[in-house]
Amino acid sequence: MDANELLKRYADGETKFTEANLNGVNLFDADLIGITLNKADLSNAILIFTYLSRAILNKANLISTNLSGANLNQASLISANLHDADLHGASLQGTDLRNANLTLADMLDANLMNADLRGADLSGANLTGACLRGANLREEKRIYCAILRGTKLHKADLRGADLTGADLSKVDLSGANLSESSLRGADLHGANLSGAILYNASLSDTNLSGANLNGANLMNARLERSNLSEAELIDTNLQGAIMADTKLTRANMSRANLSSARLSRADLSRANLREANLTEADLVDAYLARTNLTNANLSNANLIRAEISSANLMDTNLSGAVMPDGTVHY
Repeated sequence: MDANELLKRYADGETKFTEANLNGVNLFDADLIGITLNKADLSNAILIFTYLSRAILNKANLISTNLSGANLNQASLISANLHDADLHGASLQGTDLRNANLTLADMLDANLMNADLRGADLSGANLTGACLRGANLREEKRIYCAILRGTKLHKADLRGADLTGADLSKVDLSGANLSESSLRGADLHGANLSGAILYNASLSDTNLSGANLNGANLMNARLERSNLSEAELIDTNLQGAIMADTKLTRANMSRANLSSARLSRADLSRANLREANLTEADLVDAYLARTNLTNANLSNANLIRAEISSANLMDTNLSGAVMPDGTVHY
């Protein structure tokens, strides 16, 4: 079927074109709102600026298809194959992309607000500058686990996104906005989150070992039981963060802001907290064996039962701090 035949039949009121062969077809700027193209072959097709809102493209073949600037709002692309597709600047707001293959897809500046990406394979996809506010990438069952290995999410907008249990290991999230997002139980080991905004984000039980969080904003974030061993947290804002039972062994937290942070039972052994701000921090039962606290500010901190006997306290400010034995340091 060629473009002219499809457009004529659609204009005459026909909307169902299941399993249609449209390989390489040119539908530039076409109006195909609400069309059904289940299992259709649209590989290598030109769909630039095409209107496909509420279209049904389940299991469609869209390999190497050019969809840049296309409108796919509220479309259904369940199990569609979008490998190497060009979705630069495309709008996929509220689109159902469950189990879709988006490997190596170019989604630069794409709008994926409130999209359902559970089970989608985004390995190697370029999502630089993309908007993923409210997107659903959570792992409910293994079949619905979003695959994001090697995905580029630099400066992506992920505010309020659900990334519970997602595999984000070694992903580039530098400068991304993840405020209010849920990353509970996610794997972020070795990820680049430098300069990222994680204000009020949920990161409980998350693996952040070896991650780069330099200069990130984690104010009021929840990090209970998370693993941040050997993570880079230089100049990171963790003011008011909830970090009970968090593992921070050998983490580099020099100049980090941990004022009013809740670090009860946290493992900070061999961590570098040089010049860190820990004013009014809760360090009850914290483990600070061989921790470097040179020039750190622990004024008014609570250190009851904390292990600090082998910590480096050179030039540390402990004014008003409650010491491990319950006495107040003056």
